[in-house]
Parts: sequence; structure tokens; C-alpha cells
Amino acid sequence: MERKVIFRDGMDADPNDFNNLQNFAQTSSDHVVGDGISSDRKFAGFAVAQLSATEIEMQPGRLYSNGVRYVLDTSYSRNFLTSLPVATKKHMLLVVFGQEVETDARSREYLIDELTRATETKSLPMEVTRLCNVNIVAGQESADPIDPTFDIGAIAVARVILTPAGIDAIEMIEENRLPSVASVSADVDVLKDVQAKTGPKIASLDSDLAALKAASAGNVNIVAYGRTLERLAVLEAKNGVPSAATDSAAFYYLDTNGSDLAFVGSNCKVQEGVRFADINAAEAALNLFEPLNPNAKNVGGTLFPTYTLERRLTSGPRQGELQAASLTYQSHEMVQKTMSRTRIRYGSAFTVCTNAGWWGAITDQYIPRTFQRDGETFQVLDVDWDGPTHGWVRLREYWYDTYDEPYWEAVTVDHSVLGTQTAETFLNANDMWLASIGLTFTRLAAEGNATIAICETDRGMPRLDSAISVTTLLRADMKLNQETVIPIQPTFLKGGQRYAILVITAGDHWLATTGGANFPSGTLFTVLDGAYQQGDGTRDLCFSLYACKFAQARAIVRLNDLQLAGGISDIDILADCIEPASCDLTFEIQVDGNWYPLDRSGSVLGAGGSIPPVVPLRAIFTGTTDVMPAVRLTGSKVRVSRSATNLLHVSPVRTLPGAGSAQIRVIARYEAFDPAHHTATCKLRTGAGYATVVAPTSFTDIINPDGSRERTFIFNLGAAVTSFRYQLEATTDSALLTFHHAWTKYFAL
Repeated sequence: MERKVIFRDGMDADPNDFNNLQNFAQTSSDHVVGDGISSDRKFAGFAVAQLSATEIEMQPGRLYSNGVRYVLDTSYSRNFLTSLPVATKKHMLLVVFGQEVETDARSREYLIDELTRATETKSLPMEVTRLCNVNIVAGQESADPIDPTFDIGAIAVARVILTPAGIDAIEMIEENRLPSVASVSADVDVLKDVQAKTGPKIASLDSDLAALKAASAGNVNIVAYGRTLERLAVLEAKNGVPSAATDSAAFYYLDTNGSDLAFVGSNCKVQEGVRFADINAAEAALNLFEPLNPNAKNVGGTLFPTYTLERRLTSGPRQGELQAASLTYQSHEMVQKTMSRTRIRYGSAFTVCTNAGWWGAITDQYIPRTFQRDGETFQVLDVDWDGPTHGWVRLREYWYDTYDEPYWEAVTVDHSVLGTQTAETFLNANDMWLASIGLTFTRLAAEGNATIAICETDRGMPRLDSAISVTTLLRADMKLNQETVIPIQPTFLKGGQRYAILVITAGDHWLATTGGANFPSGTLFTVLDGAYQQGDGTRDLCFSLYACKFAQARAIVRLNDLQLAGGISDIDILADCIEPASCDLTFEIQVDGNWYPLDRSGSVLGAGGSIPPVVPLRAIFTGTTDVMPAVRLTGSKVRVSRSATNLLHVSPVRTLPGAGSAQIRVIARYEAFDPAHHTATCKLRTGAGYATVVAPTSFTDIINPDGSRERTFIFNLGAAVTSFRYQLEATTDSALLTFHHAWTKYFAL
């Protein structure tokens, strides 16, 4: 404590002295919080749970704001029945803010005359409380709702997503949560482990590089170097670059490295080639056209055909019990994989570029460039471009990309859970959507939630870095000596694979077990001293798995209409999808009263020359009553667009060696080019700010057997330049008739 009050024998007591006892301690505590914990606005606690279809409850918690701690020590509940949206969705934010209030009013006697000892009764507050207040901020109803704005002095704790049927999802605002010392310590342990493994390797790099240099010094001689240059010259000659060229380069437009899209006047997009930009476009999420459609079920933002629950696997009978608290209490770090994605591009703008075959050969960006959504942290997956882990189709007016594994690590969610861990593995015989897990508790502590997870396994052991479902089971929802059925977000389990059920809890709960002979296809694992023990062959957890039982083998679900002022010529759907091998998910659009699939049969948008401004959309789910495809509505993106009729693409600055050159040749490859409808040219930009635009002296065309056109632009500048930009220009007489630049090469003489 920074300041203390001194009391001495025989002195009179001043009320200010007693108040200072608290004020000094409070000030010191505030300094500790602000300097050592966080001076930002963060929260701790405030767990939000759904009580009914329209009601939630928030647990007590603390608000940390500018070094001051405020408290809410009672639960808060709210019913959203009167706030439900009419037709689409709405975001409701639970925000908290701090306030000092005087409370606990009491009657006390006050001395008003020292001589007569007369007193007066007054009722005054006896406490000053730093109170945390809860407020509900409502957003606007929308098919793609956004969070509402709120006062800068408050902080958002949770997001409640409402639909006309009630609460769709509850999402904690984790970025505003105050990290605990235990979680930070766990992160530091991970970093230390990484450092311990990689530190010696990094330290040895200097020696390795020196050894490599010494070893290669005698190998890379002038003869070998000359031979390399000769082979390079052969390659350039095959690509039409003369041996007299002082510089050359080529760009294949699978990424934006060969483009300056921020240059003033740029009007194009790079998508497997340089293409016409969108003159108009709109984006929205997939959503139900009829939220109460009896053929559909929206669970946590994922769309399924309607289903009921069916017990698919069970172990038992109950013959013993396992005390979770007897195991090692520690922090368990889990990495949750997310649903993989499918992308469908459909329309006249999607002409096929031969460069698609270069994915994986000249860049490893196929997965992020194809499946990444805006503003997303996306990890590059180590997959072959044309390998077994994904499928792709490139046909005129129809592109299809999908990742065949149901869950992937491109986007993950990290979990840090404190408690003891028990795991039970099981072999899943057939494909299924797991929707609930049944566990039996034989004894329950007074408090302590549990985290229930489904993980993949490696050599029969649970993998915490490969979780596919993580759910919190509240203590209030646990049942004693009867099966507790725990709803989870429906999770796809592949047939023939082994999975694990993880139970992590800090409470002294006991779980029912059965003899090992009763469930030979599973193994019970426990964690002691931070590692899995040898599988227990004498017993297994008592559990049940409840799977989705679908009402029918084919379901049609109408989705929100696609709309764009002026008309739609192209559709681009990107969504998390799981499409088991025995199932099929098809999107269909309605044009002139008829439904057409978005497939390889070609685009019907603009048929007859009329581009529709509104296009009805629906999804066709085909499978069996045991397994169906599913598509995640939350986070999905549907882009509708119409192409511009002119194109302008500007390259980055190209710098020539030495004194530069006055003779530059640019070769552009055009695919799907029709001279009856299209024009294309190239210009150079030179001078200060590259503001001088130079037209080509002439050009020549080569028509390839596949119909593509390679046009060589000849620039005789008269005076040498040391740097330049090239500018591609093109036009079309119809948004329904487009072409693309597949690649560009240049060389300077």
C-alpha cells in the first residue's frame, strides 16, 4: 500500500482518518490493476446462457475500466420476446458500464450537542459501490445484420442473434475478455517449448551456412555458371525472347504481384487472369427465404433439412464410477477445426483461363486465394493443387472448387480450458451428424461447469489440436444418476474413423463407467502429470451418441432472392459446406419461371439478352434419412455482379538494368477473344510520375490452335528509358461477352 494512516495513543478519532483507510487501499488497488493487469476496458465472468427460446441469463462478473474494477454480484436475465425480428435477423449486444453509487441506507444517531448529549436520527447511505450496470443495445433487422453502436464508455460482453423463432445463437465477445494469468502462463509455456525446440536449430544456422558456402565454393565454378546461363538462354528463346534482350519478365495473374490495382484509373480485377471489373456488385449472406420453413432447420447458423434425434451408439450398463477430481488439474489447450468450404462461380464472366493449371507450380496461394473471406486470418494449407484433398472444375461459365475434408485447419479457434480431463474413444461405423451426447453423473459437486469436446484421434489417442466440436455444459444442466443429454452444434463424423469424447471439468464430479468387455471398440484415457496414461482396458465411460434422423431423402429449401440494380450476369457463392460422399448439395436459380442448377450446363443468366435484376435462389439437399449435406449460413458470402464494358490494367514499375532501353516488346495472351465484339491494346507509361502514355508503334498477332491470341506490341521510343509501366486496355460491346488476359511477357532490347 502506498499510503497509510497513523493512529497514536490518546489522540481523538477523525472520521476522515477512517475514510482514508479505505481510500488509500482503494487507490493502491487501482494502481495495481491499471499498471499490472490492464488499463484497457476488459471484462471477466459474465457467462451468458440460454434459458429458453427467447430468454437468456448472464452470470455475475467484473468490469475493468481505466484501472478501476466494477462488480455485478447478481445474475441478470432478459426475455427478448418483444424484441424478435419480423422476418430476418437482428443483433442484440449485452454491454456493461461502470458507475459509483451510494447504497445501504441506514438510520444512525448523530451527536448534535456535546454538552447535552442530544442526538438526531438520520438515514444516510453507508457504502459506496463500484457497480457494473448491464444494458441491452438493439441492432437493426437485416438479412445480414451488423452490431449496433453504443456509448464509448461501455464494453460489449456478448452478442445475441435473434430470428423470428427466437434466439439463434449467443456469442461471447472474446476479444474484450480479460486474459487470466493462468492462460498467459500457458501461452508462455508453449512459447518456451517452441523456443527450446527451435533455438538450437536457429543458433546452428550460421555454422550450416558457412559449411554450405565452403562446400559449394569448389563446385560453382565459371564453367558451371556459364552452362546455367546457356540453358536460361534456351528457355528464353523458346518463349520468344531474343538473345539480345537486356531484361525480360512474365506475369501469369494468379495473384496481384503483376498488377497495381491502386493506380489512378485502374479498372479491372485479377482472378485467374486480368478480367473486366464489376460495374455493379452486391454481397450478402445466404439466408432462409422462409424462416419457418418446415423442411429446413437452422442450428447455430448452419442449415440442415429438418430432422429428429436418434440414438446411434451407446455403452453400458453402468457398473462403476470415475472421480474426475482424482486426475491432474491443469490447463488444456485445444485447437478447434472449422467446416471446410465450397465455392461456386457461375456466369458469363467466368471464361476459362489456361493459367488455372499453374496453381501449385508457381504459387502456393490456391487455397487462400480461392476460399479466403475478407479480413480473415487464413493459414496456407500444405495440399497439392491437383491432389486428393480437394476437387475443382473449370468450364466456361461454371467454376467449382471444394475441399473434400469436412473440417480443416485453414481457420481455427483456440480454446484454453482449466480442469481435469477424461477421454473416451469410439469407432464410428457410418457417416452421421452427431447432435447430442449423453453422459451419466453419479455424484455432482455444488459447482463447476464442464467442457465437452469431440476430437479426432491419432493411433487411437485423442488429438487436442484437432477438435471438431467444443461445448460448455453448465452445472445447472447436469442431472444426477440419470443421463444428461448435452446438445452440441451438429458435427459430421465420417464412417470408419475413430473419434474421442473429452470431458474437462474443474468440479468434483463423478462419471458412470461400464466394464471394458461391454464396449470393446473404445478406450478410456485419463491425463496424469500432463500426459495421457496407458489406455484403461478394464472400463469405459457410459455414454450415448444421438444423431440426426432426417425426415426425407430429398429436401428443397428456398433461400433469399439475389438482387442487383441493372441486372445480374454473374453469381459467386462461397460458404462452409459439408457434402458427404453419398450426398449432393445443389443450388438452383429461377429464370423466366423455370429452375436451373448452377452447374456445368452453362449460364442461363442473360439468355435472350435480358439480364434479370432479381433471381430466386434455392438449395436442393439430396442424401438419405441417415446423412445429408449441410451449408453454413453464418459467414457465407454470395456476390452478384455485372461486368463493365471497358478494362484498364496497370503494371507495377518495371526497372531496366544499366542505361535502359528504347526498344520494348510486350506480349499479351487473350483468351475467349472475339474481334467482332472485343478490342485490346497495350500502352507504356513513362516519364515523371509515369504520366506520359505512349501508344505502340505496331503490333502482330499469332492465333493459336485453341483459339487464343498472342499479340506482340512493339514500342520504338526513340530515347532510352530506365523504368516504365505497361498498361493493358480492352473493351467489349456487351457485359455478357467478356474475355480475359491470361498472361503478359515483356523484354527490352
